[in-house]
Amino acid sequence: MERAQIAISETFFTSFAKLPKQQQKKVMEFVTKFKLNPFSPGINLEKIQDSRSEGIRSARIDQTYRGILFKPQSGNMFMLLWVDHHDDAYDWAKRHNCEIHPSTGAIQIIDTQYIEQSSELTPVTTSFDKAESSNDKHVSLFSDYSTKQILDLGVPSSFLDRVLCLTNVEELEQLEHVLPADAWEPLYLLAAGSEYDELLSEFQGEKAQEDEVDTSDFDTALKRNTSKRKFMLFDDDAELEQMLNAPLDKWRVFLHPSQRQLVEKHWSGPVRVTGGAGTGKTVVAIHRAKWLAEQLPSNSNKKILFTTFTKNLAADIEVNLKKVCSIDSLKKIEVVNIDKWIHQFLKRHKYSYQIVYEGDRKRQHCWKNALNQKDEALGFSEQFYEEEWRSIVQEQRINSVKEYARARRIGRGTALTRPERMKVWGVFEEFRNQLNHFNLKEISDAMLDVANIIENKEISMPYASVIVDESQDMGNQVFSLLRKVVAAGMDDMFIVGDGNQRIYNRKVVLRHCGIKVVGRSRKLKINYRTTEETRRFASAVMQGTDADDLDDGLDSKGDYISLLHGEKPVIQHFENLDEEHGALIKNIEALVDEGISPRDICVVARTESIKSSYVNEMEGKGLQVYPVSRNGAEDISKPGIRVATMHRIKGLEFQYVMIVGVNEGQVPLAYASSNDPMEQRALDFSERALFHVASTRAIKQLFVSSHGVKSSYLL
Repeated sequence: MERAQIAISETFFTSFAKLPKQQQKKVMEFVTKFKLNPFSPGINLEKIQDSRSEGIRSARIDQTYRGILFKPQSGNMFMLLWVDHHDDAYDWAKRHNCEIHPSTGAIQIIDTQYIEQSSELTPVTTSFDKAESSNDKHVSLFSDYSTKQILDLGVPSSFLDRVLCLTNVEELEQLEHVLPADAWEPLYLLAAGSEYDELLSEFQGEKAQEDEVDTSDFDTALKRNTSKRKFMLFDDDAELEQMLNAPLDKWRVFLHPSQRQLVEKHWSGPVRVTGGAGTGKTVVAIHRAKWLAEQLPSNSNKKILFTTFTKNLAADIEVNLKKVCSIDSLKKIEVVNIDKWIHQFLKRHKYSYQIVYEGDRKRQHCWKNALNQKDEALGFSEQFYEEEWRSIVQEQRINSVKEYARARRIGRGTALTRPERMKVWGVFEEFRNQLNHFNLKEISDAMLDVANIIENKEISMPYASVIVDESQDMGNQVFSLLRKVVAAGMDDMFIVGDGNQRIYNRKVVLRHCGIKVVGRSRKLKINYRTTEETRRFASAVMQGTDADDLDDGLDSKGDYISLLHGEKPVIQHFENLDEEHGALIKNIEALVDEGISPRDICVVARTESIKSSYVNEMEGKGLQVYPVSRNGAEDISKPGIRVATMHRIKGLEFQYVMIVGVNEGQVPLAYASSNDPMEQRALDFSERALFHVASTRAIKQLFVSSHGVKSSYLL
């Protein structure tokens, strides 16, 4: 007998995750047997009396538990919808139907009982008589749109009357867990001010290209992005087993249509994807890497280079790639932070210089010697020279006094005449001489050397594509180099980032680096991680700032929204550190008493030294603590309350985040200041972005505490 095909719904994974471990094991065994022979007597596949759908079936897991499936009229495909205790499973089955939406072509699970039990609908004013009843409080929330327009957004016909009777967003929010997500989300975004046509494109995807939907053809429906958001057909047994072993990691298989459109497509050139925290940019990048690796011919020697700024983010990404990729695909993806990649490349090419960074002792020695050349008559501070070197000379890759004389210095607080530039250049020239004398190179100059080696030796690079995550933390030097690392062409670069999360004071203008993204720029707008309450708090931290779109344009902030709701952030201020310590312990113990796993709680501080005070207090009270290392991925098997710096928590997420020590002088750090107005704005932006990033790591609730004098960011 032909093996059955099994599509599994997101609702099934949700119900499966709630089962005891022993029952989960039995369900996994059931799925294996079912695929071999769904009509085996031991499975006891049968129709359900009083079901709303002819296709709904039940199957025996054991004496106590039942699986609920949907069997289309034709074919050998079954859809697993739910699993539960016998009576609860049958109750769920009698309340739900599974159907294909005639407009979007998406497979939807419909709560039919809700409509039947709805109270009498309140008459509303339609768009036709709204002008005569402008003061009527019962004007429909969607009175500006026709019935067809509402249906085309994915609203099931059985819910149409109920939706048209809504008069405010609060009523709409009551339908969040009743309407299918692919119907509720566009309605909520439409009510929040999004453009109708834009929503239609984002939520329908490729369905917009079809003429008509066959509402009986489930095989075709499963292939649409609109369905893949909630249903996945598993042909690979190993992939299915991996998913059942971690049923809450739904991001592994389920993508929003707007995300999948970015992932599973051959692009004619570089792609830029922006979006606020929690919109799934990294998830999209990970799935893009997987998809591209699967597109490579089996005999190809090319790889996908997946790079980011910090080594800990690279470690986190590698862990997550292992969750979604086969062994063969993983072999085709190279994950490495950009600095490590540069070191490895130069080592292979017998590079004779030692690469140094700002904090290195040897570099500081060279800089100190160079400053001895500064003309005291100019009256410029040492900080001025440091900022001029970093922001102008290195950023614009200036190598001579002639280039410096012509350099643009827009935004620098101090104007320089040509003679003054000649004198200032003397310091920079001496600094380069000092570095050369000691056989040293800054990372920016090392990047130029890598680019020159590739070009001069005409090296054929081994990469078919480059994927860049957290691109806002990389400057022009990095992207100019990456442009040489992969040949221009189809699917060459995929760049994701968010200007509001720039924490390292580097800015990129992609087109200045030879990377043209015109016509291939997209923005993700729905925050799936944090609640709207937390998003508002985190966004308020960035109020009054302007974030760029990675290509010298401004990023709009009004189109970023969360669909989740929850408790407001808890903001607490105390007279002294001891009181704040006590409140922290109390908050942690309250959550643990509610059954929250310590692994789901992360305490965050601005720096390592600030963090240590709170760690000592927690350990002194008998709490087990797990520091999230700066040099590797989090080990989720380790017990304990997570503790991390604001920099380290970037890229991670926890159910509860507690940001501590948000005091004056700590957030922002006292030394994060400059006499140069432009540099000061950039430093303040970086500090605000860091606080913003830390705040958006919270899934369910955010706690923020301070003592003494609170941070100006909390005023």
